[in-house]
Amino acid sequence: MTTFKIKKGDTKPVLAATLQYSNGSAIDLNNAEVYFCMGGTDYAAYTSGACSITGSDTGQCQYAWTGTTDTSTAGTYFGEFEVTWSAGSILTLPNNHSLKIEINEDYD
Repeated sequence: MTTFKIKKGDTKPVLAATLQYSNGSAIDLNNAEVYFCMGGTDYAAYTSGACSITGSDTGQCQYAWTGTTDTSTAGTYFGEFEVTWSAGSILTLPNNHSLKIEINEDYD
């Protein structure tokens, strides 16, 4: 499981991802929207927002943390990307595990 680490209250770095099918081929993001969703171990949603698609043919996207609210509470969270195409198809990735996000305390 991949772990993304960030300090409490930080908004950088962005969360960058290359979305792929289980066989390793890139997800075609043409005519698609991508959302990042993050929640706690209780599966309650904590944050959700639109991603920027940075490579539609290569499955690349990024989520920019919004203000300090996304990272305002230290803890361990789990995230996923939801791709919705204009025709209505939906795919949630990764589909065999979750992305682990650690928001660590900031001591300044």
